[in-house]
Amino acid sequence: MYAQNPSQIDVLTTKDGLLFRDVSDIVQDKKGLLWISTTQGLNRYDGHNFKAYTNDIQNPFYIEANGIRWNMLYDIPNNSVWFSANNKLFQLKVSTDSIISYNEKHNLNDRVLEIYKAPDQSIWVVTDDYWLVNKETSKLYLKKFENGTFNTITSVNRYKQNFNNLTFDSNGFLWWSTTSSSNKYSLKGELIERHIFDTYDWNGDFIHYVPQFFDSNHRHYYFPPSRGGIDIYNAKDKTSEIIFDTGNIIRRAIEDKDGNIWFAGDNTLYHMDRDRNFNDYSDLLKSKLDYSKINNLFIDKNNLLWVATDNGLFKIKTHKQLFSNLFKSKNEGWGNSMRGIFEDAEGRIFSLCESKHQLWYKTKTGKIDSLPLKTKFGKPVSLMYDASFIVTDNSKTKAYAIGNGICEIDLKTGITTIQDQFTINNNIHGPNALLLLKDERLLFGFTMEYLTVFDPKTQESQPVFNNLSEGENIRSLWFFEESRDDNCVWIGTEDRGILKVNLKGNILTSYNAKTLPSLGNYSILCIEEDNDKSLWVGTYGGGLKHIAPDGKTVTTYTKANGLPDNNVVGILLENDNKLWISTYNGLSFFDKKTKEFQNFYTEDGLSHNEFNYSSFFKDSQGIYYFGGMNGINVFNPKTLQESVRPPDIQFLEISGYNSNTKQNYTNDYAQKDLKEFTASPYDQYFEISWTMPSYFQNKKNTYSTKLEGFEDRWFYQGNTASIRYNKLPAGDYVLKVKGTDSRGNEAASPLSIPITVQQVFYKKWWFIALVMLAIIGIVYSIFRYRVQQVLAMERLRTKISSDLHDDVGSLLSGLAMQTELMEINASEADKFKLQKIADISRNAISQMRDLVWSIDSRRETVEDLIERMRELAEELLLPKDISFYIDSSNIKNPTKKLPAQTKQHIFLIYKEAITNILRHSDATNVIVTITNDSNGCQFVIKDNGSKKESYKSTGLGLSNMVMRAEKIKGSLQFQKEDGFGVHLKLPFQM
Repeated sequence: MYAQNPSQIDVLTTKDGLLFRDVSDIVQDKKGLLWISTTQGLNRYDGHNFKAYTNDIQNPFYIEANGIRWNMLYDIPNNSVWFSANNKLFQLKVSTDSIISYNEKHNLNDRVLEIYKAPDQSIWVVTDDYWLVNKETSKLYLKKFENGTFNTITSVNRYKQNFNNLTFDSNGFLWWSTTSSSNKYSLKGELIERHIFDTYDWNGDFIHYVPQFFDSNHRHYYFPPSRGGIDIYNAKDKTSEIIFDTGNIIRRAIEDKDGNIWFAGDNTLYHMDRDRNFNDYSDLLKSKLDYSKINNLFIDKNNLLWVATDNGLFKIKTHKQLFSNLFKSKNEGWGNSMRGIFEDAEGRIFSLCESKHQLWYKTKTGKIDSLPLKTKFGKPVSLMYDASFIVTDNSKTKAYAIGNGICEIDLKTGITTIQDQFTINNNIHGPNALLLLKDERLLFGFTMEYLTVFDPKTQESQPVFNNLSEGENIRSLWFFEESRDDNCVWIGTEDRGILKVNLKGNILTSYNAKTLPSLGNYSILCIEEDNDKSLWVGTYGGGLKHIAPDGKTVTTYTKANGLPDNNVVGILLENDNKLWISTYNGLSFFDKKTKEFQNFYTEDGLSHNEFNYSSFFKDSQGIYYFGGMNGINVFNPKTLQESVRPPDIQFLEISGYNSNTKQNYTNDYAQKDLKEFTASPYDQYFEISWTMPSYFQNKKNTYSTKLEGFEDRWFYQGNTASIRYNKLPAGDYVLKVKGTDSRGNEAASPLSIPITVQQVFYKKWWFIALVMLAIIGIVYSIFRYRVQQVLAMERLRTKISSDLHDDVGSLLSGLAMQTELMEINASEADKFKLQKIADISRNAISQMRDLVWSIDSRRETVEDLIERMRELAEELLLPKDISFYIDSSNIKNPTKKLPAQTKQHIFLIYKEAITNILRHSDATNVIVTITNDSNGCQFVIKDNGSKKESYKSTGLGLSNMVMRAEKIKGSLQFQKEDGFGVHLKLPFQM
């Protein structure tokens, strides 16, 4: 009976974080979160963490009163939890954590005893005025919440006790049981029926209080306290029937989604199925947790029964056990370890109990017995661990096992014949692989050298391989699987992977850690060849491997993919699309199309979570057998009920730390809809939490996450229901979370949370644009200022040059003319002096003209420079009968403007060169060449003279020419052969 399976019961206590041990009630909100009331406050439970509401003023989740001793309810339309504490009524708005306290303003000036919710979602309370009026006239009041206040519907005399039980039948009528009677009312408070279901003495007073319950089929149950047990009242013929006779008094009942009813007394719990079969859970509960009183019952959305007690909570699976157990010992944990399962001709199921060294069987009628093994001389035969594999011939009248050789067992008599000539072929310390081939020959052998084919009919045997070298003699052959290819087998080894062997002695294919594709360095525990000739491989520690039919791809499935454990000991096919897989920690169903695992454990009816190597079998009726550390688990996959999808994953909260405010923050989104989470650029980290409200064995719930926009694959998070991101780069992301429950059932749809991480302000486009605009503004202002300065300078230069030309030039010209006039009438002695003055005046005029030209902004182009050079040459060279030629044909841009300093230095270098030619050369011709090239400009002044005198003058001189060239970043060279030449190299083109 599944009621006796302790794995179907889980507990939740203060050790897990529960606020207080004495639990009064449990309700569940629309998000699937649980609200647990205790005598010291209220808890919200998400499967991982508890949120506590207490009357501690330091608690941010403060409630006025925390002594919750009665039941509570969840108000769906208003998304709120109603509870009664210290005889006062409160409503907690779960989305805002705000509390409404109800008092005389709401027509609640008396004590609130209990609160109820009708099928139409209306709120009802029962109150009494025992402490407000004369005790003899005190009453119990039934009130309904309407338009923000509680209206009295009806009342009854309280007497000495405030016992009351309120319930609603499926027709919408209200049944109220008090000390005086059990009454049926309309929702308007009209008394329809009055019943006395029981009468008993309570401390000297005879009272008629009886708890009642209505199921979904409108059956009326009541629980008479005078004798205990459960009765059903038939309203048609007004009769009662006892359906469960026990001395224990029943206090409450609840119906699960499968139509089963659970009845609880003070410390007892009973289960009744639809056929009225009862199972007593009381002793089972007490074996899991000490308690003295059951306070309430609750069924959650996953059909999980919660039992509230004065020492914590029980969680009980209400689904029927999915598996039956064969050869299981009464002791929990390791018991009867089973291997080598097979079926005989009579339909008996045999298996070797290795812990007892006996061959057990179960008949079709259910009889369980053992088959004593003996030789034909009556000597007992014991099969040890080396006989892990047991096979039958085609007639199923004989079985073969590895013992001290090959054992042939007559399944009717148990007479065993031992072929001891094969002792050397097998490992006496086990295990030894054994396979019955299609032609009824046996394949066995612990190494390649001893791999042997034996025909039991002809007694002929032959080795598969001959003359193997030491390197070719692979040891520890652990598993054989006959291939769909004729005369071929697959061999699984301890450390050399998988071999495909032709029984003529050829190794056709191998897969191991060094091959491509790689199988990894794992021991092979089982092999199953699929209909498409692909291989399913169970490994020791490496999970489940799938080798594609072409042998080019190996796919690995591990715990991260939903497999319950990475040690796979058994594989059986179920049609083309399904696999059953036994492991060291549970049994798994694998859908090859969806790639999903559904896992089963002891709470589903398995005798033990650890399964054995060489212990799986499918019989002639399609029944599956998987043996483990305590018996064999039996099931028909066609009738096995698959679990429904677990509930959707629920978003809980986001917490983090902001370096700008230097504060931690926590945002609760358990009851709020989040369209998008926006993280500050100063968030050093933020952590996102979620839950999947599947509460049975919820520590086995697992999750995987993927942050789209940052990650390109799913990451397995195990049981951790949160993820933390540190300094996530600015951008838009979507966090997706998918989860599986303890069985491996995946939630219908993943949780999706849009996340935006803001950019720091100085990296935002508008800030960068403002900075660029500011820079452009500053540059423009500087440029404009410089332009204004240049224009002002040009205007100044123009004014100075004009003033010098007009004023000083006129004065000097006048001086020269006056000197010449005076020279006419002067004496011979004065004529030389006056002539000297005239020459100085004209030279000053010439120097002034050069200065005026150099600073005149109206004469700043290359063309102006060349024109001035030509004027100077005409002025100085032609009077001396020296011809000249200026070649400027290579100039690309004659209108190019030259800086005043550059123009002045070039011209003065030119003028000094011409002056030197006049003073120190006997030249008759001068050539000036201006040539542009890729490196700049070549400025060459060359004469044809032969006279070379050192120039020693107080004028500019050659050193000044070099200095001027350096100031304009040029270089100057002098040529004194074949005439005098000046080579000026400029770093720019003209």
